[in-house]
Amino acid sequence: MRLSWIGRAPASYDATFMARMAGVYLDQTPWTRLRLSAVRDLLRPQPGERVLDLGAAGGAMTHYMTTFGCRAVGLDAEPEAVETATRTFPSLRFELADVTALPFSDESFDKAVAADLVEHLVDADFARMLAEVFRVLVPGGALAVYTPNPRHPIEVLKKHDVVLARNETHIALRDADTLAAGLRRAGLVVERDEWRAGFLPGVRMIERVAGGRVPALRYRLCLLGRRPADEAPPPSGEDGA
Repeated sequence: MRLSWIGRAPASYDATFMARMAGVYLDQTPWTRLRLSAVRDLLRPQPGERVLDLGAAGGAMTHYMTTFGCRAVGLDAEPEAVETATRTFPSLRFELADVTALPFSDESFDKAVAADLVEHLVDADFARMLAEVFRVLVPGGALAVYTPNPRHPIEVLKKHDVVLARNETHIALRDADTLAAGLRRAGLVVERDEWRAGFLPGVRMIERVAGGRVPALRYRLCLLGRRPADEAPPPSGEDGA
């Protein structure tokens, strides 16, 4: 089996990493297919919807949203990410900006996605990102979050440099309860709080069978938060709480 999408965790997200991220999307690796399927199921993209891809990296999710007829915009704080995404998908729009200060007007997006992003944010930045997402979503708009489960054996082994190297950029892996609480503090209603099994044969079967009873066997955590259609934004605060 070809496992070229599995490699040592990067110390930083440079041009080589961004190109690799774009490549695994174009190659439609098992890791990519799992990620895309989970986000599609959560977000249920529809033609004409305005979708914001937070932490766009090589532009994969941004492009994927356009395959459903969405008007997608990708955003990343790394110049290498924006350059790679623009080069790979020249017809799409990518913005260089921080997720804690989105350069968009209020209520300018129908949906947003944070796939493999929030584990890179300290608590204060996570809260600010959620506050900003609340601001730019229309009433009734939704945010999909897809992130590693800190309890999963793979993440535990990575933390101790066993099997796979520690990912130094994963500075704040959160469990499902913590993620859901953060969304609620930002004013979002948690409509879905789920998980997905991994992509490795054999292991995936075990996870699917036992994951419902054993939280440590949930490979990825998947949440959907929605801005209420009939409520004003929550009071602003320094930490977004």
